[in-house]
Parts: sequence; C-alpha cells; structure tokens
Amino acid sequence: MLQRVIYAAAVLLALQLGLAVFLQVRSSSELNAAPPDALFVSFDPAKITAVQISATDGKKVTLTKSGKSWLLPEVFSAPADGGQLEALLRKVAEAKQGLAVASTKGAAKRFKTADKDFLRHIVFKEGDKAVADFYLGNSAGLRQSYARLAGKDEVVSLPISDFEAEVEADKWLNKGLAQLNQNDLKKVELADIVLTKKDKDWLLEGAAAGEASKEEINKALERITGLAVQGVVDPAQAEPLFKQPSATQFTATRNDGSKLTYALVKQADHYVLKTSASPLYLKIGSWQADELAKLKRADLLVKKEEKQAAANNPAGAAPVATQPEQQAIPPVPQSAQEPVKTEAAQ
Repeated sequence: MLQRVIYAAAVLLALQLGLAVFLQVRSSSELNAAPPDALFVSFDPAKITAVQISATDGKKVTLTKSGKSWLLPEVFSAPADGGQLEALLRKVAEAKQGLAVASTKGAAKRFKTADKDFLRHIVFKEGDKAVADFYLGNSAGLRQSYARLAGKDEVVSLPISDFEAEVEADKWLNKGLAQLNQNDLKKVELADIVLTKKDKDWLLEGAAAGEASKEEINKALERITGLAVQGVVDPAQAEPLFKQPSATQFTATRNDGSKLTYALVKQADHYVLKTSASPLYLKIGSWQADELAKLKRADLLVKKEEKQAAANNPAGAAPVATQPEQQAIPPVPQSAQEPVKTEAAQ
C-alpha cells in the first residue's frame, strides 16, 4: 500500500515538473518568436510615399511625398523638412527588435503601446498600402521607447524617442523656406539701403571709401538672408494685413537678374512674411524681423567716434614709444653726510 502511494506521488511530481518545463519553454518561445537581431519591421524607406503620426489627445500630422520633396498637405501643402523625416524612416528600417519584454495584451497597456492607449501611432505607406504600422510607448531609456507592431502582442524596445515622431506640423516644417544664399545674389534693396556685390565684397551704394562699415553690412545681410520660419499662417487671416502700408519690404536680385520680393507685417507677437517665390504666408519671430524693420542706411555707416579714432591712429602707424619717467632720487639727509664721531676721534 505504501509503495503504491509513493509511486503515485512520484508520478504526480514528474507530471508537475514536466508541466513547469513545458510552460517555461512555451513562454520563452512566445517572448522570442523572432531572433533578437531580426528587424522590427521590414520596408524600403525610399519607397515610402506617406507618413501618418498621431497621439491619443487627437493631435496628428500627415506628410506626403511629391517627387523628391515632402509636403504637409494639412498645412496648405507647405514643404516639410525632408532630411528630418528621412532620418526617422532610416532609423525605423534599421532598428532591431531585440528581446521582447512582454507578450500579453495587458502588457501593451502597461507600456502604453495599446491600440487605444499609446504615445504615438505611426503608419508608413507605399501608395495606399501600409507597410509599417506600430505604436510607440513609454521611454525604455535614453532615446529609446517601448514599441509594438499593430496586430501583435510582443512589446520590444526600439532606439527611437517620441520626440523624433512629433505630432505638430510646425515641428516638421522646413525652417529654411525664407532663407537666401548670399552667393546667389548680386543686389539687395531695403528702405534707403542698396547693397551691391563686387567680386566677393558687398558695398553700400553711394558710400565713399571708408564711409561704410563692413561689419555692419555683413550683419544686415545675415538678417536679410537668414530669416527662419516658425510656422504657416492661414491666408484668410494674413491677406488683409498686407493691405496696410506698414509692411517692411526688401528686394533681392539674383546673379541671373531675377528678383525676389519680401514683405513683412507685424501681427501680435510675431511677423507674417509673404515672398514672391511662394503662395504661403510664413510666421517669423519678432526677434528677427524687428531688426529688419528698424534698419536704416545710417546704421551701416562708420560712426563718428570710429572715424575720429581712425584719424588719431591711422592704419599702419606705429605707436610712439615714450621714455619712462625717471624717479627723483631723494636727497641724502645732512646727518647722513657727516662722518660719525667716535670716542677716539673726540
């Protein structure tokens, strides 16, 4: 009887051990359905024609490819920063999935990669076909996030942060839309200022030799050609502003003779820019445009005090050496001149 009980207990223990091993192997198999060095998702970045990024708060952005350029169709088809987007595409295409950190439906919510609870939902398309559809969740470390492919349970870690997948269109906008290349220009006109390029030097038209400040001319050119765009303004709101006579205007003439006109109007805490090269109305920071609005010819001339300093010390003149002042030698006290009398001399 006792032997039967021992035998039954041994069989039961063996079954329990077998079940435990089976569950462990199954769990390990589920967590590592694919090797850790496998790609998270396979696609060709060069073939992507549209990118959609959304957040649970309703914010979303769409970018579409037109030829070799990327546009923001929901923001008056403004040009996007193609380099910024293509960097994200390459990063995702090259990302290895690593070891899965979880494989249950409940875990997706815990890592904020669930269908209705996520930080970013990202879709890459080739035409109408979605070739990558995944969720980014909580941070998994420096510049890393937990991620989950749509329709899958496995949660993995990717070397991508949600800051690289912004949902605000302005974050994807090409900030250099209004910038000009000085090498492509030969003339700039602003208010009473006319700057012309001779060889590689920019000159203030009408200024005598030495009258204009090269430093101030270069500063003015940097302000004119270096405007950085902050956003796009609705034409319905912007058009009436340019019917006012208060716009700051300047013209840039290219080397081939073609001209670009720029007009800036103040609105609240920023300026609105309209150029002849684009139908868009662009938002420019006041810290940039205020300087242009105030710029006058007199600002580019050498100041009176600078002229006076140059006249007092002409270029190339060696400084006059001065002799160091001789210190007066104090007279020797009379008492010090008399010999000291000793008792023997007395």
